[in-house]
Amino acid sequence: IARQRKEETKRRYRMNNQSKSMRLLNLLHSSFLLFSFNNAISALSFTHDGWRIAMNIGREPGTGMPSEWGASGCRLPVVVQCDFKVDNKNKKKVVLLDDKVRFTGPAGEVICPVKGGDWSLSNEKDLAFTLEFPKEVVRRDVTLQGTVRCEGLLYSKDTLKSLNEQFCSARKEKWVAEEIVEDLIRKKEAPKKWNPITDEWEKQNEEEPLFSQLSKRASFAFADRKEQKANSARPDLKNLSADFGPFPGVETEVHFQKEGKVTLKKGFSKVVVGTWYAEPINDKPISYYGNFIY
Repeated sequence: IARQRKEETKRRYRMNNQSKSMRLLNLLHSSFLLFSFNNAISALSFTHDGWRIAMNIGREPGTGMPSEWGASGCRLPVVVQCDFKVDNKNKKKVVLLDDKVRFTGPAGEVICPVKGGDWSLSNEKDLAFTLEFPKEVVRRDVTLQGTVRCEGLLYSKDTLKSLNEQFCSARKEKWVAEEIVEDLIRKKEAPKKWNPITDEWEKQNEEEPLFSQLSKRASFAFADRKEQKANSARPDLKNLSADFGPFPGVETEVHFQKEGKVTLKKGFSKVVVGTWYAEPINDKPISYYGNFIY
């Protein structure tokens, strides 16, 4: 019996060593595959061909268009393929990749001409550009003709990183201030202890001066507001373009924010006629016009 137990112990020891060796080999193999995959991805270079501007034209709250315009709730989808360039004369131009827009109407495919305009960027994020529709574009009771102005926001990778760092810093400050206030409350609400000398219940901690308490609570309130402000300055990732691309004058690639505003000049005023967003045109797997991988 003793010999059998000894043999069983040796067998389990060998199996345990073999199991450890297999786990080590699997870990090394996984690490090698991950390293090779990361190197392969880094070696890939993608081509940026421009931007896909998708406008959703239709009746918007507070629009100044006639009451019958877009009253049915119909929307006019307008997709323009273009890019933002700076020419030799330092003029900022919207260069079209296709001078036609296409959509499906009640009678089938509709093809209409479009012309590029100008663009401007301020504060490294406030974007505005124009497009011209020389002929009337019609889809049921929604029409579009003339020069439209698209206004929206873009965020560079550096800007997003900076906003996240500011939020994280503000959140840490709030956590510290919150812990100080909670410690203050714990001490204040701590159960009383029995003093056998005085023969009565006494507070465990001496109460802090009122000014010190108010100062700590004020610091927490200030840190809380600072965190809220930093968080509101960050865009919701769900409201940004799925992919990013280069933009003139911005060092790192940018995301466009969705739900930009489209206005149309009517007389001396501008009226809101829809919204817009943009996605880059490239040969990445997720591109609208590239090579898809399923």
